[in-house]
Amino acid sequence: MTTPFQDTYCQFIDYLAPMLDAYEHAIYAYILRHTTLIGAEEAVIGFKSARTKMSLGAGQQGSPMSENTCRKKLDSLEEKGVILKVRTEHSGTRIRVVPLGEIPGLTLNLDQGVESVVSLEDMDFFETQENRQLIFEREGRRCFYTLEELNESNFVIDHVVSRPDGNNGYRNVVACSREANNRKGAMDADKFLFRLHRDGVLSLEELGKRLTALDKLKAGDLKPYMRQGADPSSESQATTVDERQHQ
Repeated sequence: MTTPFQDTYCQFIDYLAPMLDAYEHAIYAYILRHTTLIGAEEAVIGFKSARTKMSLGAGQQGSPMSENTCRKKLDSLEEKGVILKVRTEHSGTRIRVVPLGEIPGLTLNLDQGVESVVSLEDMDFFETQENRQLIFEREGRRCFYTLEELNESNFVIDHVVSRPDGNNGYRNVVACSREANNRKGAMDADKFLFRLHRDGVLSLEELGKRLTALDKLKAGDLKPYMRQGADPSSESQATTVDERQHQ
């Protein structure tokens, strides 16, 4: 039987750490030490001095990370949904650690009462029906390519990069109409969007937004909306692409 400390540390190393760079890893580990590992949800940390205790040798020529780097990495940790900067106080910044199951890119599955962590990057969003639904909801129930309204009976899941070169991950699949899927075939997604513009399906403004969305998709910025304990097929889970980009 493992202890809560062992569970937390193993989950951090196995699933969260690969999402972080060296500086983010060092900062998060320090925050974890002063919050979760001692049973606290928040801690006030003076990073100006604390940075010297986090990762000696990580900076240039063996020096601690700079104050500027520390601030930037705190911002990037917050952008990744790992921490929340609550407020600035006299003695430092009040930091809240986001529970593991609420971090974008990680999800908790309950298997016979035992929590196990599954990486979003490893999930199949093409073959698994409930995951296909998540992509449909991510797209705001519209065709990713044409912006046509869809419903649960007429959408299909399309590979942005066709197999075998492309995979079934959320970065490479979109919900679209059956007609768009047939027209695109094995064509590159960006070339297909330009064709839709030439054919009058997309305006120039819509084309620009679709190309931006495509870049965000490939970069992993358009993650399916997943909430611990929520029904992925629920109507309340539906969000548009633009809304997802601002969450």
